[in-house]
Amino acid sequence: TGVPEVSTEHDDVCKGCVLGKFAKASFLRSDTISKGVLDLVHSDVCGPMSTKSLRGYEYFVTFIDDFSRKTWIYFLKTKDEVSSRFREFKALVENSTGRKIKVLRSDNGAEYKSNEFQEFCTREGIKREWTIPYNPQQNGVAERKNQSITEASRAMLHD
Repeated sequence: TGVPEVSTEHDDVCKGCVLGKFAKASFLRSDTISKGVLDLVHSDVCGPMSTKSLRGYEYFVTFIDDFSRKTWIYFLKTKDEVSSRFREFKALVENSTGRKIKVLRSDNGAEYKSNEFQEFCTREGIKREWTIPYNPQQNGVAERKNQSITEASRAMLHD
């Protein structure tokens, strides 16, 4: 028939070759599907930057609406400001849209896990989704946005 017979025995395959071809398991998709504005908001903190701004900012936090991909950026001097910036963001977008934030997805950074931040989200009825530690792919929307912002900033500095 012209098709060679394939052996199912693997005694002659070296362990290094097999292990070298392993790939990370893919991630399960979130149950949260955004059907409208503010159904799901992604957030991530970027920094510290190698150089502080003239006003002393070293970080920025992004809030990205999953449905529209509209992005809000707040500059921070410390990561401790994330909670207050989220409150500002929440008031702004909820007042302008008439809708409530349903889910906030972020990494496990201490700035998102503080009692104050968690209690605020609980009080406001915001469901929290956290990514698995050391797996930024799970918060890919925010991670990619931060990368784009950082690359654009560097390009502008060199122009």
